[in-house]
Amino acid sequence: MAHGSRRELRSPREPLTRERIVGAALLIIDEEGVEALSMRRIAARLGVQAMSLYNHVQSKADILDGVTEFITTDMRMPHRMTGGWEDGIRSIAYAFRQAALRHPRAGELVLMRQLSTPTALAPVDTMLAMMLDHGFDEATAVHALRLFVAFQVGSLLREFHTPPTAADRDNEAVEQTRTAYFAGSGFPAVAKVAPILAVNDHEAEFAFGVELLVDALRRLAPVHQARPGAAAQPVSQQQPVSEQS
Repeated sequence: MAHGSRRELRSPREPLTRERIVGAALLIIDEEGVEALSMRRIAARLGVQAMSLYNHVQSKADILDGVTEFITTDMRMPHRMTGGWEDGIRSIAYAFRQAALRHPRAGELVLMRQLSTPTALAPVDTMLAMMLDHGFDEATAVHALRLFVAFQVGSLLREFHTPPTAADRDNEAVEQTRTAYFAGSGFPAVAKVAPILAVNDHEAEFAFGVELLVDALRRLAPVHQARPGAAAQPVSQQQPVSEQS
């Protein structure tokens, strides 16, 4: 009877799954960065032995692939884009940025990691299909994709690593200090734009870069896509973040 009572008091343990392992890894990365991730840390987070993880994942690299899949799935991109390619690029750009910013440290992992799983490749296929569906040739579609990825990597890594005080537009003291530093730098061009250079408005700069990318691709668009009225909309009409620009 006593033995049976003890058995009844035990709370059932949630089954260990790949999804739970990846979720625990994502929490560790969000809190401490990728460098803090280890099989032992994940196991401790889940309250299991490290060796039990290998019944569900192959290795730490496999778990990192799972985190990458989670971030790319969080973009919630359709398999095929509708509408014009210009708006398609904008949609993909902002969806990726928003997904990455929800998990900045994991987002950096996605930016720098080779996409090697079908789930992680889905957004790549979406963009390539959109370009091809609108008449761009294969080489241009691939070049545009790589340009897009390079822009995303550069802008988001800079945003991830900008000190919080420098990124705070409401911090007048920091802004004034930076303005004074640039104004007194002894470099004429830097001094001339000091008040602008002192502000890090990542949302506005991202919107500016996306529009430059769209404008550059219009020159390479098939003739039937190069409409006279295809000029870029004002950023304020494209995305909620544009009000910062």
